[in-house]
Amino acid sequence: MVAKSSTEEPAFTILDPPRSVFRRKRFLLPFGVSAGIALAGAVALFASGTVVLPFQQITVVSAMMASKSVYFQDPEVRRILMANGIDVRVTDSGGSREIARDRQDRVREFDFVMPSGQAAGELIRDRFGGRVFFPFASPLVLGAFREYAEALEAEGVATKQENGQGFYYTLDMVAFVKLSLPDDGAPAKTWQQLKNKPVASRNQIVAQTPNPCDSYSGSAWMGLVAFAANKSVAPTEQDALPVAQRIRPVFEIEGLHGSGIGTTFFHPDGRTTAPVGVMYEHQYMAHQLAEVAKNGRPDDERVLLYPDTHHRTEPWLIAFSAAGERVGELVRSHPDLRQRALELGFRLDNQDSTALNELLAQRGLPEPVSSLTEGFLPKPPELETMIREVGRCPEIRVPI
Repeated sequence: MVAKSSTEEPAFTILDPPRSVFRRKRFLLPFGVSAGIALAGAVALFASGTVVLPFQQITVVSAMMASKSVYFQDPEVRRILMANGIDVRVTDSGGSREIARDRQDRVREFDFVMPSGQAAGELIRDRFGGRVFFPFASPLVLGAFREYAEALEAEGVATKQENGQGFYYTLDMVAFVKLSLPDDGAPAKTWQQLKNKPVASRNQIVAQTPNPCDSYSGSAWMGLVAFAANKSVAPTEQDALPVAQRIRPVFEIEGLHGSGIGTTFFHPDGRTTAPVGVMYEHQYMAHQLAEVAKNGRPDDERVLLYPDTHHRTEPWLIAFSAAGERVGELVRSHPDLRQRALELGFRLDNQDSTALNELLAQRGLPEPVSSLTEGFLPKPPELETMIREVGRCPEIRVPI
């Protein structure tokens, strides 16, 4: 018998891949996700114009200013300037008048300076020169917590603006200054001594103000108080000192603050530290615009008092170099920078004089009404005389 022979078919065996293959795939997966995110970011940067930043020259511009540094430190303003090749580095002056007081002429080491108002701007320009730009403006106002404004209204010192939805009042400056000054040797009244609607505060009735020696808002408010106390006439060379001596108690009652009240007023404990204080309109408007964006409604605890003799502060951008002039031209004319100024509460020039009110209406906020009567400040030499008397501060040289 012949035995059958059998041949087995070759087996096809599937082997497990090496672990290194899986490790490589796991490595490539997050890399692919990151690459996708980076690509999407690059597209977004390209669309915004920022993608060119690594490939263009950035000019670092040095600046000195006080309260208006809030504009140049705003992230959106910085982004727009960077997209135009400008990086502004700000040094805090401690107050607009501190710039003019510099005794070592270091001011011109900066590309530009930006005092908060025209009186300080004139001092700096006349002393150091430079090219002046006028980017925006902001009236001088009083911020007040609502119960304090209502107390002044009950005394006939403030009047609620008709279409202001309870957020804006017009302040009778003559009546307010009389209320703040001591009466025939008797101490000035406190908030709780008001007859019609007293506030539970033993503090005397004043508007807290920054030191006029350092701050433009402090010196401008002192000028408005002097105007009201001097029968609505700006003090002259003959009566500047007597008027300053007469109004000094208004500023000595609670002491002079070293920094702007605008910051303290918006703190959660602002009612206990600065219930009524001197500030710029843009600070309040920026706060309310931010409140609407965040909470869908404005802050109804804080209101504005507009003096019936108004003072429109105009920050001067004074450039000492070509780089500083470039910034001045951009801030003055670039549409995105002008729009951002509106969103930060500033008023633009006469060509866009209604732009802020239009923005407020778009965001559901009422439009304020400023007085048509201007409160005139004393001329620079007389203003300096009064500031030294009220604030007990060093003299600033006033060019003749």
